[in-house]
Amino acid sequence: MWEQLDQQIFLFINRTTANPLFDVFFPWWTDFQKSPWFLFMVLPTILLWLFTKTRLKGVLVLVSAVVVASFADFLSGDLVKPVFERARPYRSDIADLVILRGPEQGGFSFPSSHTVDAFALVVFIGVFYPKARVPLLALASLTAYSRVYCGVHFPADVAAGALLGGLLGTALGLMAKQIPMKWQRGPS
Repeated sequence: MWEQLDQQIFLFINRTTANPLFDVFFPWWTDFQKSPWFLFMVLPTILLWLFTKTRLKGVLVLVSAVVVASFADFLSGDLVKPVFERARPYRSDIADLVILRGPEQGGFSFPSSHTVDAFALVVFIGVFYPKARVPLLALASLTAYSRVYCGVHFPADVAAGALLGGLLGTALGLMAKQIPMKWQRGPS
């Protein structure tokens, strides 16, 4: 029953909400953080801005957040996915109904590592910058939605990814706040 509901929601997002704007935006957005433009333009700009605004605190938080996201990726991709071995939508029993927008992805589907990484990253940052929580969660939610829209994950995959990433980001963020470091001094 749950699998059928998951498939129905998937088909609604993947097929029914399809439109030309989403067909351009979500395939671009889903892997934006891996693009050279992000890595060599956006990320250095964010680091520079954080350094000018909050000095070392912002840089330490961002670098730590990248470490958290890397750990989240390892946890979801190498430890959790092999336990569940869930097929991606385009390899499942509804494969003939899936619109795949972008290249096929390797590995298993549950949970969505993109979503785990995104939520771990933004929730961790949100522990240090509470005012940024809502916009950051909106960006992570766009990533989660994009994975379903692009046809590479079921809704349950991204829901579990958001939960796992959020819990991981919260736990590691609260633990990191207990470590006496420069991020505890300076404006938030």
